[in-house]
Amino acid sequence: MQKRFEDVRQSLETQYQHPCLDPESGMDAETLKSRIFDFYESHRMEPLIAVRAELLSMVLRNARIGVDGADRFADHLGHGGVLIALREKICAEVCAAMPAEFQDKVREYARCGAFVAALDISHTSPDWESLLTLGATGLRDRALEALHAAESEEEKIFCRAVIQVYDSFLVLLRRFAAQAQKQNAPEIAAVFRALAERPPETFREALQLALIYDTCQELEGEPVRSQGLFDRLFYRFYRHDLEHGILSREEAKELLKFYWTKFYAQMHPNGKNFCFGGLAAPGVDGSNELTGVCFEIHKELNRINPKLSFRVHRKTPETLLRSVADCVRTGRTAIVFSNDEVAFEMFRRRGKEEHDLYSYLLIGCYEPAIMGREMCCSMSAWGSLVKPLEAVFHNGCAFSGERIGPECTLPATPEEFEHEYLRQLGQMLDRVMESVKVFERHWKDINPSPLLSGTMADCMRTRRDVSEGGTRYNTSGIMCAGLGTVVDSIAAVRMLVGERHLCTIAQLGEILRRNWEGAEHLRLLAWKRAPKWGNGNREADEIGRRIMKFVSRRINQTPNARGGTFQTGEWSINHNFTFGKKTAATPDGRFAGEPLSRNTGASIGCEKHGVTALIRSAAELDHAEFPDGSVLDVMLHPSSISSNEGPDVIAGLVRSYFAAGGLAIQFNILNAEDLKLAQMEPGKYDDLQVRVCGWNSRFVNLSREEQNAFIAQAEAAQ
Repeated sequence: MQKRFEDVRQSLETQYQHPCLDPESGMDAETLKSRIFDFYESHRMEPLIAVRAELLSMVLRNARIGVDGADRFADHLGHGGVLIALREKICAEVCAAMPAEFQDKVREYARCGAFVAALDISHTSPDWESLLTLGATGLRDRALEALHAAESEEEKIFCRAVIQVYDSFLVLLRRFAAQAQKQNAPEIAAVFRALAERPPETFREALQLALIYDTCQELEGEPVRSQGLFDRLFYRFYRHDLEHGILSREEAKELLKFYWTKFYAQMHPNGKNFCFGGLAAPGVDGSNELTGVCFEIHKELNRINPKLSFRVHRKTPETLLRSVADCVRTGRTAIVFSNDEVAFEMFRRRGKEEHDLYSYLLIGCYEPAIMGREMCCSMSAWGSLVKPLEAVFHNGCAFSGERIGPECTLPATPEEFEHEYLRQLGQMLDRVMESVKVFERHWKDINPSPLLSGTMADCMRTRRDVSEGGTRYNTSGIMCAGLGTVVDSIAAVRMLVGERHLCTIAQLGEILRRNWEGAEHLRLLAWKRAPKWGNGNREADEIGRRIMKFVSRRINQTPNARGGTFQTGEWSINHNFTFGKKTAATPDGRFAGEPLSRNTGASIGCEKHGVTALIRSAAELDHAEFPDGSVLDVMLHPSSISSNEGPDVIAGLVRSYFAAGGLAIQFNILNAEDLKLAQMEPGKYDDLQVRVCGWNSRFVNLSREEQNAFIAQAEAAQ
């Protein structure tokens, strides 16, 4: 007899801490690791994708597995992260072989807090539609057809690799079927037996296939950062079961609670993104009954994971939008809202095909990408918009001495200051993109991914792996942090130097080197009196527009090394803290080491005129020029949305921001006094959630610095 979710919830939430692995089912993780590394060392001269296919097959066929009879799903696979460890080893070897001058320069930029360039293989979304429509057998058969059409030896090697991993994937399904039968879990066994023979037909089969695929791709070394357009993908299976009497609506909710608990229990630090709603075709809303069911579950479970994204358009049903807004109102804030109209315009400007637009989702945190058609390496680099300010004051160098830009003459006027800042910023962005291209050229030498590629129709058509640009769209994101800090700093230079003549630019530079020591009166003027981004101030907003127009023109459509282009992201995630620690004092009154502004929002503590003014500033930007995403964080006091009209307030803010041209928005519902009490008595506030970036965390688990930042924001919002 199957157990109810609430009866086993606690054990399910900790299931991956000590997974139930049957010792008789396969090799232990250490033995497997030894064999994997030995095989790799003895086959180094062979094509890496063929070697990777063999290694993944070894794991799928030989790793220990486990089935918990109290669960409704099974995915416990004792691989010990061996292929990820191997990927890191290979990556280190490849990077070590790069020119020493290049390595030193990239490390120098990272060390001083200018930018970090990398090979981003952590932001993927497989073609969920192909997986659920074709099943494992269909994906294997499609690869066989591609092999028959292959012309070059490279194409044949790729196709054979895909075939091999899907043959092994089918072996894994049959292994789980046998294990479930052994553990007296006949329903799980039946599901796995069916999936080993055909595509899924029932809701449970579809969920199980998606879960076990997710597990296998993660171990392959390409993290899954989006679970697809969930309501659209799974609705046909949900309706099938309701119409055939297999499940009731409440039984489907119960099943989904088991399923989502898997993603919560895995404790991926940044969570998995499930996308809902949006246009499915011209003028056709894509939401359905399953959409509402999922948000009901989200509200009932009250967890930080998984995280949900909700696509909104003009015809989104108001009742549904209000329901999602009510989740936010009650503190279930692991939701980001995305604007279909702006996203579609953004994709059109990038030349993406019209019929593909309806399949976009948010990948990772809030980065838009086309499901099954795009390898969106959205964090190929993350850079500081603020660091070039130091270069203006210090002849192209950071205050710590590292050269981050071209030599320059110290500007004499605020206008010259802004001009030189943009020159330094442009040079830095060019170096960022050139650095990323170096890493991208070696992707195929580090982590080819036949399992992921096998889901992608374009990869099978081109007969190229995702690491070699096999997908239709291959984009590389450059994330830009600290817009509010830069805007406020340039505005402060205008006031202190140009308007009030209280100091020269040279004198201001020396003051900043001293971290405002001996110049507190100037700092307070800059902090309290200069125009601030995020307050609807015309001067500050115009500075912000100029900067981001310059950035987007510099980055967008610049060719990357994967047959695609670079694209601008106006967001920071938590790098406003990491960059802030490495950034000297800035003209806006900020001390050295303090956080930079977050995403498209105001500097911490500088949002003085309410959410309407914040929205007005953010909407001044052309968000269709940020194809790597942009998001606005809104802090609301619980009292402002506590009444029955609270959901309407949140829904109205979403509508207002989107009508003004915003791309994405997310919320925190926090009381500064509650946050202060949580700092003092964390044990009493264990369930208090905060929207950190594109994910939620428990407030009590944040660093003191991060907690204080949220307290400051909450106080400003009161």
